[in-house]
Amino acid sequence: MKRIIYGILAFGAGGFLGFFSFLLRELPDYRALEYYSPPLSTRIYDIKGRLVDEIYVERRIPVSIKEIPDTLIYAFIAVEDRDFYRHWGINLKAIIRAAIKNIIKRRIVQGGSTITQQLARNLFLTPEKSFIRKLMEALLAIKIERHYSKEEILEMYLNQIYFGAGNYGVEAASRYYFGKSVKELTLPECALLAGIPKGPAYYSPYRDSIRAKRRRNVVLRAMVEAGYITEERAEKAMRAPLGVVSREEKKPPPGPYFLKEVKRELVSLFGKEYLTKGFSVYTTMDMDLQRVVDSLVEVHLQRIERWYHIKPKSEYPDSLIGKEMTPYLQAAVVVMEPDSGFVLAMVGGRDIRHSQFNRAIQGRRQPGSSFKVFLYTAALDNGFNPSDLILDAPIIEQIQDKIYAPANFDSSFLGWIPLRKALALSRNTASLRLVKEVGVFTVIDYARRLGIRSPLQPVLSLPLGSSSVSLLEMVNAFGTIANYGVRVKPVFIKRVVDRYGNEIYHFDYERERVLDERTAYMVINMMKSVFDEGTARYARRLGFKYPAAGKTGTTNDFTDTWFIGFIPGVVCGVWVGFDVPKTIGKNATGASCALPIWVDVMRTMVDTSEVQDFPEPPGIVRRYICTETGLLATPYCPKVREEVFIEGNEPVEKCYLHGGGKIKERTPIERIEEEWR
Repeated sequence: MKRIIYGILAFGAGGFLGFFSFLLRELPDYRALEYYSPPLSTRIYDIKGRLVDEIYVERRIPVSIKEIPDTLIYAFIAVEDRDFYRHWGINLKAIIRAAIKNIIKRRIVQGGSTITQQLARNLFLTPEKSFIRKLMEALLAIKIERHYSKEEILEMYLNQIYFGAGNYGVEAASRYYFGKSVKELTLPECALLAGIPKGPAYYSPYRDSIRAKRRRNVVLRAMVEAGYITEERAEKAMRAPLGVVSREEKKPPPGPYFLKEVKRELVSLFGKEYLTKGFSVYTTMDMDLQRVVDSLVEVHLQRIERWYHIKPKSEYPDSLIGKEMTPYLQAAVVVMEPDSGFVLAMVGGRDIRHSQFNRAIQGRRQPGSSFKVFLYTAALDNGFNPSDLILDAPIIEQIQDKIYAPANFDSSFLGWIPLRKALALSRNTASLRLVKEVGVFTVIDYARRLGIRSPLQPVLSLPLGSSSVSLLEMVNAFGTIANYGVRVKPVFIKRVVDRYGNEIYHFDYERERVLDERTAYMVINMMKSVFDEGTARYARRLGFKYPAAGKTGTTNDFTDTWFIGFIPGVVCGVWVGFDVPKTIGKNATGASCALPIWVDVMRTMVDTSEVQDFPEPPGIVRRYICTETGLLATPYCPKVREEVFIEGNEPVEKCYLHGGGKIKERTPIERIEEEWR
């Protein structure tokens, strides 16, 4: 009989040892803690280093144990593991005490897990409640205690625990609930924070403030019992308000389409893993400007809806959420520094909840007459002058058995006019005659040089905007002219820093001279006339008096309206239209729809002091010419203006039309001044 009993005991002991050995083999390697990198939130900053947004799977901001106030540490120890500094990973007394209470209540009302056990469970095990899991948790906690100091365990624990609303760790929780760093917390705030992990949703101060205050007071009483604070301090803290920041309505970050582009680039650089890497992403966004542009777009689109009797966006249902195309009026804006390529602000649509389609980058639409700038750039770079005359008269072409007979916007014709006037007034028939002289493939070549990447059809109507392009392309191309012929790549991300402070990405300047700076200056000078005497003179009536250059664009049937222009140092483009092309309204043009948005955006960019004019590069000469012949003016010419030329290409012949007669009393300069007045 004794042999049987001894055999059973030996078998049981062997089985237990085998089971114990199995558990030890199945335990995760505690040494992984040395290399453990918890998921951290990636933080996006603007060009001035201000936080714009956080991207995370788990919102966690790591913090050293030295930065965590003792009061918060004591609060956690008092309520979670009062014998933390005395046990070796597990607390047998706490386990027995909890077991007795659970038996009496016939349900689990108290746990006996130490802080170290909680850390082991959170990092390596599942939250399931089973005997085997609890045993593995205890064994792993013992191993962790043998190889890490109490301070190291506390630091890992306080950076790991969950506080609700996606917040992990005390620093993220402190900023979420109190709007400040953990090192700034007061005693009642520390007690509230230490009480939340027991039930993040149940004890949330935003869900039930009374319940949260009761839980806070439980922590304060535990701190008194543990000897960390006096009864008087606890009583005073219990009377204090919760102190949480208001989160009634969290405002979304500015520039949702800008941020979407940043995230797209981050995926291309680092893959989707960037979400958990704790990167600091420094973008080119100017947050203040972006907020202004966001609001201006909505204000102006509502104005356009009222003016042209368009059904307003507010009357469309939320069932539009998730659609790519929307039925209401849309707009896109890009603001960029031409010398650096930094995109300061971008709007890709009115509501990213309805549609994530970025109309500034993904959308390709016909640019209308704004494309003419590339024609006139090609002409000036191939020997033409702003004063050269071109015929603005009816033109009829037969193209593939079809008659092509374009007209001007006002259905009139001006006869022989200078190139400057043809561009300023956006004369279609004059531009088509010019493209026949310059060559459509030459225009395509210059558009490519300046920054257009979309497919371009080599047809006569190309300068009138017959090929579709994106707004970002147009802004980049106009920026090349504003940058005096140096093309740069648009930049959204300046640099990326990892969680350890190492710079892992820095943008590379992609700069290439593609146009003579003298040619670029002449184009700029001609585009200034668009404001002063051309299709954008409405900007002057709106009070925009600063030196500026640009071009309007309107497509057939008033479906797409554009304005791209710049002041020294900033280029901005605006598009207004419907996702599915249709008429905005009768006479809805780039000047009436897009230009007012541009004006208000640019007002926020200019200093209140006087803005300097575009600097004139070496090799530019000025001459007074007769606007009727394009030749050097004589004292008898009735209309004279000062014109710019590349040195060596200026006219040398005097006006043959006004070469005789009595000299008038007024000089050409006096006549110019009178005309401008």
